[in-house]
Amino acid sequence: MPAVAGVVVALLAAAALVVVNRHGSEAVPAMPALPVLGPARDVYDGDLGDPFVLPVTAGGKVVRFVAFGTGDWPARVPTAVSSDLATWHAGGDALPDLPAWAAPDPRNSLSWAPAALETAAGYVLYVSLPDAASGQQCIGAATSSVPEGPYRGAGDGPLLCQHDLGGSIDPAVVRDGAGRLHMLWKNDGNSVGAPSGLWEQGLRADGLAMVGPAHRLLTTTQPWQGGIIEEPAAIPAGGGGWWLFYSANAFDRPEYATGLAFCPSLAGPCREASDRPYYDTAALGQVNQFAPGGMETFRDAGGDLWAVFDTWNRPTRNGRFYCCRSVQMARVLSA
Repeated sequence: MPAVAGVVVALLAAAALVVVNRHGSEAVPAMPALPVLGPARDVYDGDLGDPFVLPVTAGGKVVRFVAFGTGDWPARVPTAVSSDLATWHAGGDALPDLPAWAAPDPRNSLSWAPAALETAAGYVLYVSLPDAASGQQCIGAATSSVPEGPYRGAGDGPLLCQHDLGGSIDPAVVRDGAGRLHMLWKNDGNSVGAPSGLWEQGLRADGLAMVGPAHRLLTTTQPWQGGIIEEPAAIPAGGGGWWLFYSANAFDRPEYATGLAFCPSLAGPCREASDRPYYDTAALGQVNQFAPGGMETFRDAGGDLWAVFDTWNRPTRNGRFYCCRSVQMARVLSA
């Protein structure tokens, strides 16, 4: 881990406190020691934003990895493939055709932040797409018999869309200790001048329907977030509960960074680990790589847990990034 990152993590861990609830009768458990990431390395400069890595299994073993990313012309959902996590090769478009409910997207610029799931019946791809009926971004599901795709739309409408909260984007899938699936996502409030927040709801075993009530996990409250939180991802905390990673601020600005919250359960509510980013450009410690965000996690063939995220690899113009994004990986040393 870069020295700066180690200092940041140590300071955040020291800030963890026992908090008394509003009734003053019970203490919320003390926040565990924060997760620690090893040194990050740039593994792919193919402009694959919001990367999600799917380990592909055969015979009970992981045999390769497929990365999916946010739309980058001409691909709607660009992919990259690796057998060793070190060398990546550009793949095809995982979603060449929009589902029937989606609005036309001639530049393939409105397909955001995919996530993929292996099920007993094949593979499910979740992605934020433009909904023709509402004009909002909504989360759709698509299926394929092979991990790389092509995936075809499932259902006659979005899997999930909070129309009263600006729409729903940035899907992530978590499996709890009992094997149940949960979806995490963002309500796209900032697109309509409303607060954005992070949510959880149960997901059916085949990955094609939501079950049970939705729970709000976190809302934007910190000045550094710039009114935007997005891209949730969760891993179990070592002492119980869950760590919730998220990205905050405008995705194409240098202030964009990764935040962290602690959730006693996947139903939340969660509380911020700090009033500062968990992982930002300074913590990354790389030359000409900026604004780490879009963090997800996965396990390799040996069972080790990795964080995967993107960084901008060009300096800003007028305070904004225009090109291009690199895929970064860092091993999760402790959680």
